[in-house]
Amino acid sequence: MDLPGAAGKVRIGGFTPDLERIVALAPDLVVASRDGTDRAAFERVRALGFRVVVTGGRTLDGIFDDIRTVGAALGIERRADELVASLHQRLGRARERIAQSAQRRPMPSVLILIWPDPPVVAGPASYLGDLLRQAGLRNAADDAGEWPRVSFETLARWDPGLIVRPKTRENADAFRQAFQANSLWRLVPAARDGRVVSIPGNWLERPGPRLIDALEALTDRIGSSSP
Repeated sequence: MDLPGAAGKVRIGGFTPDLERIVALAPDLVVASRDGTDRAAFERVRALGFRVVVTGGRTLDGIFDDIRTVGAALGIERRADELVASLHQRLGRARERIAQSAQRRPMPSVLILIWPDPPVVAGPASYLGDLLRQAGLRNAADDAGEWPRVSFETLARWDPGLIVRPKTRENADAFRQAFQANSLWRLVPAARDGRVVSIPGNWLERPGPRLIDALEALTDRIGSSSP
């Protein structure tokens, strides 16, 4: 799910951007992600004289600060503040829905699975871990750092109630193969029983405003589950 405003725009690459294209575009501002952009690449862009803003929020509050920073760099501080305020409101509504559901039945622990084999998950020190915490959900990987690679035995021991995974064209085959009936994922009841929620990767894997879209999608799934 790409942003509608991105349709028809020149692509400059992914983790390692195309410096020649950036130079040809002559941007007034370059926004780079601390973890999502090759550091050498954005340092080279900075050395070429371009104005660079680097985002790096590791919590929801840090991401909201990044939004304000980018807004200030673009001269649209008010719009950035309004966006952050609306995200706070949506977060509060999602948290309230989860709390109401928790009054009716226990909430499942949640495992956010970034990659299936070898399994890489979102620990409590990651921005996705903070998203779960602020929403009032328990992270099944509650003692695992930021983005740990874990064994299937550990996953079985954690026994998450629900697995959340990003859905992209790039990872479709990997998840399909990983969740086959004869795979090691059979050791994890949630995977074996189909308790897996797929959320667009552009919502889940990028520390930006659409994290709240991901939370709302997860909240809908939890809210519609049978007691």
